[in-house]
Amino acid sequence: MKTMINLNWDKDKSKETKIIREMLYSSPEKVLKKYSREDLKQMLFKFHFKFDKRNQEFWGIILNIDEKEFEKLSTESFRTSCDIWHY
Repeated sequence: MKTMINLNWDKDKSKETKIIREMLYSSPEKVLKKYSREDLKQMLFKFHFKFDKRNQEFWGIILNIDEKEFEKLSTESFRTSCDIWHY
């Protein structure tokens, strides 16, 4: 039996939001078949603040992103670089 995940729970119907939600909530195999690795990499870098650290690292491994590129993202992001909040 095929189950569908509802990825539209609000009125945001942009292509970027759809791809991000698929990366976060759908099967990685389906996402990789549907989108090119370069498109997924661009989404991860452009909207890195929408991913928590675990998801960033997971997709970094899947997309072969260098650790130096992630270090650059974490220093630019207040959410991941703040010493007060640890999430």
